[in-house]
Amino acid sequence: MAASEVNILAGSIVGIPLTALCFGVLTVQTSTYYNAFPNDARPLKLAVGLLWVLQAFQLACCTQSVYRWSVANYNNPSVLDHGTWESAMRLINNVCSSLTVQTFFAYRVYSLSANIYIGVLVQALVLLQFGFGTAFIVKAYVNGDFKVIVKECTWLIVSWHAMQATADIVIATCMSLLLRHRRTGFQKTDSVINRMVLYSISTGLITSVLACSLLAVFVTHGFHVPDLTLAMLLGMCYCITMLANLHMRTRLRARLATPTPLELIGSIKKRMGQNAGDHRNRGSRLRG
Repeated sequence: MAASEVNILAGSIVGIPLTALCFGVLTVQTSTYYNAFPNDARPLKLAVGLLWVLQAFQLACCTQSVYRWSVANYNNPSVLDHGTWESAMRLINNVCSSLTVQTFFAYRVYSLSANIYIGVLVQALVLLQFGFGTAFIVKAYVNGDFKVIVKECTWLIVSWHAMQATADIVIATCMSLLLRHRRTGFQKTDSVINRMVLYSISTGLITSVLACSLLAVFVTHGFHVPDLTLAMLLGMCYCITMLANLHMRTRLRARLATPTPLELIGSIKKRMGQNAGDHRNRGSRLRG
């Protein structure tokens, strides 16, 4: 068995347990989301359900690919030189997941900015990465052979992941700048906005770093163990970051409901003033 064949099989075997772990996290997030936010818009709830279905199908495709390579064709290592329809479906799931999640954040950027040009610019980046990803999947499936894919489709893979990372960075930057402009000068509100900025940066950073890492590994090593492992996790991480962003509302509402030290002092003083007034009123009644 050649080194490239070992890398392909090992990357898939390492990636499946990590993908299954992330899918468990996503399942808990999805269940909690539907229980916590039953009044969300129907398109948003459908998008969350679609992402869960896509990731469940991706995990099934990854498992079937490993079964085909390592069990059904145990004595035929040459099968590892060629992709399968399950591999193509896994890539399609990644492309569709990133498109859905990035479109969700692009709409948030548009809602915060109320500027159609900013929204169109961000969505154009999202559609570009979707186009490069789709073109790579079609060409890779037609060619089939991994060596031919590396030779002829490298520019498509590089463009795809570069546009993914660019779109994530642009979205995180726009969200941070737009939220900072929403500051009011009130401590509690500004604290919530700062937390939203932190969430926006962290969620965008996770996916962009993962896409950049995937790009760097592929450029330097081709289809290697880390590349295939990260490729399995990328779509799942997009879904997890979106659900984490949706769940953020619960903490922010709790933070708004929690009084600040100044508010506590003010309420104590107010109560003390009311109690003093009540005592004075009682004293005047007794004298009368």
